[in-house]
Amino acid sequence: MGFPYKRILCPLDFDENSVTALKAAVDLAHQSDGTVYALHVVPMIIQPTGMPVYVDLYKSQEETAWTKLRDLARKHLVGAKYELLVQMGDPAGTILRAEHKVAPDLVVMATHGRRGFSRFFLGSVAEMVLRESVCPVLTVRPGVTNKNLVGTWMTTNPVVASPSEKLSSVETKMRDGGFRTIPVLKDGQLIGIITDRDIRQHVGYLEHTEVDKAMAETLVTVTPSTSIREAARLLRERKIGGLPVVEDGNLVGILTVTDVLEAFTEIEEM
Repeated sequence: MGFPYKRILCPLDFDENSVTALKAAVDLAHQSDGTVYALHVVPMIIQPTGMPVYVDLYKSQEETAWTKLRDLARKHLVGAKYELLVQMGDPAGTILRAEHKVAPDLVVMATHGRRGFSRFFLGSVAEMVLRESVCPVLTVRPGVTNKNLVGTWMTTNPVVASPSEKLSSVETKMRDGGFRTIPVLKDGQLIGIITDRDIRQHVGYLEHTEVDKAMAETLVTVTPSTSIREAARLLRERKIGGLPVVEDGNLVGILTVTDVLEAFTEIEEM
């Protein structure tokens, strides 16, 4: 089936390139009101008989994969229709089996640009899927990103609240999504921010208190091109848990303390 793509399968291995592929899949899904099927394959050693080796040894990896996949969904799948899938086996073969089960209109996956021995030893999962897939495959090449900028680490499409929304509703959003900070929009414009601290100050009155009675209207914002160190300084000095990310007057994301810690950890390891 050609465009519009209603069912999009996106295999992920949690690195930066596959996140780029996920963002591309989400963009296509938004255009067609489609569903993204985000799949992670826990690689397993397969014996010549076709039987996996020590399946129980991979259970903890499967649990970790579910945690990471849910984290990715909170950051990049907000506002999209999606289903999360974790399977174990040979990556290329498992992706192809998932394709037959999901029956997607399109597969979107990253290529990793391996060369030389690494490519010979590991093979190219993307190439194998391209050869065997029964539907179109869109491959996303590795991009060059600046890890020192907010745009690399922010959570896109953040959950938002309206000024007339009850605090009880916001509390549910925070609890279900694991959020501590939610931007407040009116007619598409950022007008405030509500935090878990604001919620705690109105315990007992959440069902009767609207967001605009509790939110902070003095906003500290950053842009995608703000340096991650400048964002960290603002979070520390203002003693806040999150920064709305604004570009051309529009809310494009939110950067939390957790995002900054993740950024610094990865930058230090480079």
